[in-house]
Order: sequence, then C-alpha cells, then structure tokens
Amino acid sequence: MSEPERSPDTTPIYGAPHSQDQPRVEEPARLGPFARLTGTLLSPGETFADVNRKPTWIAPMIVAVVTVLASAFFFQWRVNPDWDTIFRNQIKKRMERSNQSLTQDQMDAQVKISKSFAKFFPIIGAVVTPVIYVILAGIFALGLMFIQAKATFKKILSVVAWSSAAIGIVLAVVTMASLMVRDEESLRSIDPTQGAGIVPSNLAAFLPSETSAVIKSLAASLDVFTIWTCILFAIGFAGIAGSRKITTGKTATVVFGFWAVYVLAKAGWAAMFG
Repeated sequence: MSEPERSPDTTPIYGAPHSQDQPRVEEPARLGPFARLTGTLLSPGETFADVNRKPTWIAPMIVAVVTVLASAFFFQWRVNPDWDTIFRNQIKKRMERSNQSLTQDQMDAQVKISKSFAKFFPIIGAVVTPVIYVILAGIFALGLMFIQAKATFKKILSVVAWSSAAIGIVLAVVTMASLMVRDEESLRSIDPTQGAGIVPSNLAAFLPSETSAVIKSLAASLDVFTIWTCILFAIGFAGIAGSRKITTGKTATVVFGFWAVYVLAKAGWAAMFG
C-alpha cells in the first residue's frame, strides 16, 4: 500500500502563509510606549519595524495632546501675552492692507471677540492635534497607494502619530528652555501668533520685519523640526510598506512631494491675503 498523504503543516509562523482555517497570529510589540518615543528619535528603523508588527496610535495621540496643553499653559504663565495689544495691531495691519478703516467701537468689538477666543487656544490646539494626524495619515495613504505600498491605514496613522508626538516633545522642551532664558523685555516682544519669533528653528526668524509675506512664508517652511518630522515619516513609511521594493527614497519622494505642495499653497495664500 502506498503511504497516506500527509496534511500540510498549518502551524502559524510569523510572516509565513496560513491556511484558511488557521487564524493569523500577530507578533506582539517588543517596545513599550516610552521606548517607542525615544526610539523614534534615536533608532527609527528599529522602532518602525516594531510599529509594523503592532501598530498603535492612541498612546502617541495622548502624549501629543498632553504636550500641547502643557506647552500652551506654560507659555501663558511665562509670557502672559498682552492679547489686547496683539489683536489691535493685527487688525490695524489687516485694515491697512485692504485700505479700510474701523471706528473705535468696531475695533473694540473685534478685539473683544478675538480675546474671548484666545482663552480657548490651549483646548483648541489639543482637539485639533489628533484631527491633523488623521488627515495627514489619509493624505499619505493616497500617496503610498500610488507607489503600490501595502500598508494599512492603521500602520500609516501609527507612523504619523509616533513621529509627530516624539518631535512635538522635543519642540516643547526647546521652546520652554528658550522662554526660561529670556528676560522680561524680550518676553514682552513675543507675538504668539508668529511662531518664528519664539524658537528660531526656521529661516523666517532671521528675516527683517519688512520682508514680504510670501518670502516669510517660504522661509518659515524651511524649519528644522518640520524637515526632521518629514524624514521620520519617510523612514517609517518604508518600514511598513510591505515590500522591499518600497525604499526610503521612494517614500521620501511622496512625503516631501506633499510637503512641497503645502509650502507652495501656503505661499500662495500669503500672496493673496498677506
């Protein structure tokens, strides 16, 4: 008699095919939240390989929201901005550009409305941050689809969230340190609506005040933290792409391509509305 045919081995092996009856077993994450935060900055290749095994996005979003709130409240305490003067100057500049004028009562009314919104800036920032992460993940998902990457939306969102949260912590620490070493006169000169004046991490911080809005917009886009984030995105997307053919160079083309479109759109907006 011939030997009976053996059934195929369906023992689950990570990365190996599974039978239709055998549920896929996910390999657990090897890095905890703190290790992922530090690893994103110090060893992104290893960290995003772990993200590829077990994508997570809730923890980095919580970290990001806490960071935004802490930074905002610290800024309010340390700088104590004069919102009345800041908003009056902004409204005057806007009226001058449009060749319009306001009565004193109209000016006071607009300033009052703006000041009422200023109280909620920390909360608004905390709410908007996760929304921005989801929007970015959706945009990059389309870009990665065009280069035939096989990453899921959850993995893309995880890369965006961990990269942004890690860079956000670094930026918050640098900002707080910068504010602590400033004297009172220097603090009073800070305009919270102009981020370039707080931490000189982009070229706009070194331009004279009379520089055109378009040039300032382009210069502000050349920011150390923004470029660092884009680099982490590119490394992360390559790590979750599901194919060795999708290199970091290809994902960098997607990331910096979208960044370039954003920079040009922002410059166009500045050209039209100052």
